[in-house]
Amino acid sequence: MPKSTAIAMTLFALLAAGCATVREASRAMREERMAQPPSVAGVAEEKFGRPAWGRQGEFSLNGQRVHYERGAERLALFEPLPAKLQTALRFSWAGPAGESSTVCEAWTPETSANGRLTDSKPWVLSCRWGSGPAAMLQIGEGQMRRGKLSREGAYRRGELTVGLRSTHLYEGRAQPQTAAVGYEMLHQGAVVGSLDLSGPVPRLRRPDPATPLGRAVTEAALALALVSEPG
Repeated sequence: MPKSTAIAMTLFALLAAGCATVREASRAMREERMAQPPSVAGVAEEKFGRPAWGRQGEFSLNGQRVHYERGAERLALFEPLPAKLQTALRFSWAGPAGESSTVCEAWTPETSANGRLTDSKPWVLSCRWGSGPAAMLQIGEGQMRRGKLSREGAYRRGELTVGLRSTHLYEGRAQPQTAAVGYEMLHQGAVVGSLDLSGPVPRLRRPDPATPLGRAVTEAALALALVSEPG
């Protein structure tokens, strides 16, 4: 075999191996997922939404229509609040209990010690559902954990309260991310739902949406997804 041909074949083999390595690395990155707590690890996952939210649109969550309008083209709890934005989000959900609509306001409070430490300006999202009994959601600056500033809050409807907290770990990784890779919903201290934002569209694990707890987790998850840019 001519020397030039052998060299060419060797270079081709090295190039092919390199491309395969890049493809494997890219695939691994695409498949990264939010680390799930054991309490919801076996719950079926539901994908929903769009690769890019934009200012308005519609999508289906398990056959249930969701229509939304956002106050900015880009809106994320871990990014600065767009200037002069107050009404951050409006959306309606045709759930098992009927049509559910909410309006969400947003504001940036005075910078806290944690905010100064992370050079961050966490803003507050506050939503209200008018259907009876009325429900409220509020989430903003949370705790400093391993150098990352979380977002925490709660959803309340009547006597039902669901805690909300951002999570920052991918499966199999020890180092947390600065921005959230998802959120957990808690009831009476246990995680009962999760919203995975690590992929191109959100993935939701929730109780039966026909139950009050499932409705609460769903409404909270929709609000949090719509103020988080898809991964």
